[in-house]
Amino acid sequence: MKRYFYLSIKKITTKDIAVMGLMLSLYLVLNLIAGYSIPPFFITLNLQFIPLFVLACYTDWLRTLIVVFLAGIIAFFMPANYDSAIPLAYLFDYFIPLLLVALCSVFIPREYKQYLEKANVNLKFWDRVKFNVKRISLWILNRWVFILVIIIYSFLGFWSKTFAGVLFYGQYAPEGQGVWIYSMSVNAVNSVFDLLLYLITIPIICYTLTPLKNKIY
Repeated sequence: MKRYFYLSIKKITTKDIAVMGLMLSLYLVLNLIAGYSIPPFFITLNLQFIPLFVLACYTDWLRTLIVVFLAGIIAFFMPANYDSAIPLAYLFDYFIPLLLVALCSVFIPREYKQYLEKANVNLKFWDRVKFNVKRISLWILNRWVFILVIIIYSFLGFWSKTFAGVLFYGQYAPEGQGVWIYSMSVNAVNSVFDLLLYLITIPIICYTLTPLKNKIY
């Protein structure tokens, strides 16, 4: 029977601690870069969540929970945190989305297999294109649970960030416009860009790093 829940955990080893520390460091560095960047039209690309999703895909919910919990606490005291004056806004803008990554780890599939062999180098150009399109299509079709989890995460993250925006963006809302509408409009654009970013990068990174994951675990 195909598994859709991954609740089992294993003993944390030295390798696990090293991988968890690496992913935590990547999150903090990317979070710092994102915090000091100047996004056009309030559009921010949350690249810092990508290493956490990779961790969620290759380990389990407990290891992911430990990392996201530490990430949420440490990032709160970093200079790039604009929500530091409003802890409740930070809770909904960053901490809850971080905890949702750990929840996603329960549902994300752990197997990433090749479904077709590599194309023959002697194939003509259009034959190679057709072959690669078929290969990618089969891979996406077999990753539907993965894609569904990311979509649901982005949807829940949108509402969490919208509530945070009500607390944070209230002073920036144009006169005559409701703060909820303003927060929803700003976070809707960000959530769409985040969803596209995650759908493109996370499955491909996890698929590509499979050989390295097999050596570590």
